[in-house]
Amino acid sequence: MYWNLALLIVVLVLLQQEPVRGFQHSATVKSHRHRQQLSRQYAVPEKSIDGAKYEVLLDWVKSNGGEINNKITIQKSSQGSGYGAFTNGEVKEGEIIFEIPRKACFTLEAALNDDKFGKAFKNLIEKAGPGGNTVVMAGYMAKERLLGKKDATGTSAWSAYFDTLPWERGINNQEHVLFWQEEKIEELLTGSTCYVEAKSLRDEVGLATSIMNKVLGPSIRVARGEDVDEGGFNINRMLPWMAKPPTPEEPPEGFPEAMKGAFVCLLTRAFQDEKEDGNDDEEKLVPLLDMLQHSDTPNVRHAMRKADGTVEVRARCDIPTGTELFNQYRSEEEETMPYSRFFTRFGFVPGISEDMENLLRDKSSIFYPQKAEI
Repeated sequence: MYWNLALLIVVLVLLQQEPVRGFQHSATVKSHRHRQQLSRQYAVPEKSIDGAKYEVLLDWVKSNGGEINNKITIQKSSQGSGYGAFTNGEVKEGEIIFEIPRKACFTLEAALNDDKFGKAFKNLIEKAGPGGNTVVMAGYMAKERLLGKKDATGTSAWSAYFDTLPWERGINNQEHVLFWQEEKIEELLTGSTCYVEAKSLRDEVGLATSIMNKVLGPSIRVARGEDVDEGGFNINRMLPWMAKPPTPEEPPEGFPEAMKGAFVCLLTRAFQDEKEDGNDDEEKLVPLLDMLQHSDTPNVRHAMRKADGTVEVRARCDIPTGTELFNQYRSEEEETMPYSRFFTRFGFVPGISEDMENLLRDKSSIFYPQKAEI
């Protein structure tokens, strides 16, 4: 499955047990992002992000060394709810549309270089194997998301970017089984080809949340002003009258939801990282690029510069003024993944315009095995 239920063994990291071998992650998004804009098929609550946040995002990208063509603007997408990038002037074939430096991309190395938690993250990955990469990235994303909120005394360098991501169901029409209540899973998916995979994914994310709560929970509470023991060596523990209350075992408020949102972002928006050593198993989130809508006839192309890791986006052709920019994440004709898995993993089914809930209620053959007629 996604991270394999053997992820349970990652808990041993926290108990300082022996390394686990052979733990693999199987849900890497291969240099593309699958999004539900190909067919606006869900009766999800529409929640659009405030357009002003995209202006903040553009300024943040520039402050991190990014370059953005002054002929590019962000506005409501022509493909449904949500936003997209448009031209406000004619762009010539081969012209650079924007460049996103590696430090503005959300990568595994950003988590591993964290001053406070980098060492713990590295230890977890060493014990768990490659499957720990996504768990660490999701945990770090969730922590940074919560630190960037108004109820925290800390801050996050990623807030400007993270504020434009779909952290909950319905934001920019984002759908995903990780956002559903358990009752809805049982009602709509029981007996379908989605059921086992959806349940496994949710179980794995729940387990990852428990693990990351042990690592990150105390610090999130302290950042919110709670008077709890943050862990680590503290001489005050030897002085009972100065010791702080123990950290509650349950996760901080909002942490489970932030973990779900982080996993949804990684599953649906991540691009495969291209490493110099040829190892491309890691994922990364690329601001601006990840908001471009999909088309089988795209008008932009992107590539990573090997020299510095900058993601470069250029025009594939001459693009007239007022045109929305489209990227091609993968030709759907080449997609061999079963529809049920596509829906479970990415939150939509390519080329299907009917409401997904209706199809599930009607026991559609897309999701339910059909008995052969005799």
